[in-house]
Amino acid sequence: MIIALLIIICIFVALIWFTAKMDSNIEASFTPSGKLTPVDGGIIHWQKQGNGPALVLIHGLLGNSNNFSELAKTLASRYTVYTVDRPGSGFSSRYKSTSASFEQQSKMILEWMQKEGIGSASIAGHSMGGGIALRMAIDAPDKIKSVSLLCPLTTPLKGGAGPLSVLYIPNEWVRSSVAKTIASPLRAKLGRKQVAQIFHPEPVPPSFSTEGGGLLALHSRSFYEGSRDTVSAQGSLHRQQTRYEEIQCPVGVLYGEKDTILRPDEHITAVTKAIGSAVHKIISGAGHMIPVTQVQACADFIISIDESA
Repeated sequence: MIIALLIIICIFVALIWFTAKMDSNIEASFTPSGKLTPVDGGIIHWQKQGNGPALVLIHGLLGNSNNFSELAKTLASRYTVYTVDRPGSGFSSRYKSTSASFEQQSKMILEWMQKEGIGSASIAGHSMGGGIALRMAIDAPDKIKSVSLLCPLTTPLKGGAGPLSVLYIPNEWVRSSVAKTIASPLRAKLGRKQVAQIFHPEPVPPSFSTEGGGLLALHSRSFYEGSRDTVSAQGSLHRQQTRYEEIQCPVGVLYGEKDTILRPDEHITAVTKAIGSAVHKIISGAGHMIPVTQVQACADFIISIDESA
């Protein structure tokens, strides 16, 4: 009995050591390339490029601002493009006592805009970032000029979101324990397969792990905060979906036809049914990661929605 207990303890110590080592290696490979702005509840890391009207890009679950590296470059000839790490993602911090709700994330990003002198902006959000973009349009209609949604999460899920379903861990102690022990080793082993599932049916670009910030998703903090986001999302979407009809600015939804993470018909309908003027478009043969795989199509769509304002 004692020997078995010692073996279990040794395994957990080894897992904790492996996770800490993996985190350290990731941190050595990435450093904040933008600015850090303190807001109520945490700190927002953001980057800026280009000239013109303000456009804010908001990434999805387990993502970071580097996911928009090519899209931001493409749009920078027309806009002042701001890419932000959502609270708790990338290099943005979120205090443990700070809610992961969409309302709170909207509040923090809007405070960042105010502190950085961004009076109004067009917003483009990918996946979960789309849900938060909609929340911002509800919360600050005078500041949001248009909302472009790229494979967005707009309505409570009726089933799992593919490999991202493992993030649904409601219990705080279990979530923290998994993040510190088995999450990183398992994701290191299965990471390539899971990323391929998220991009399916399109190939994962070779540069995604580094230039696209993909490796940052393997950090234990990313798993922990991603789990908090996932658990908070259902309630957040229940509360905000009934208010979509309040949104007055132009709204557009762009989806990949073959998205296997979210169901295009459900998430498009949730928006277009509530907002009569909303438009939508499908990219034939594309998957969930269109800001990375369909850069020009996303840029053209964002411009078209913004020009209709």
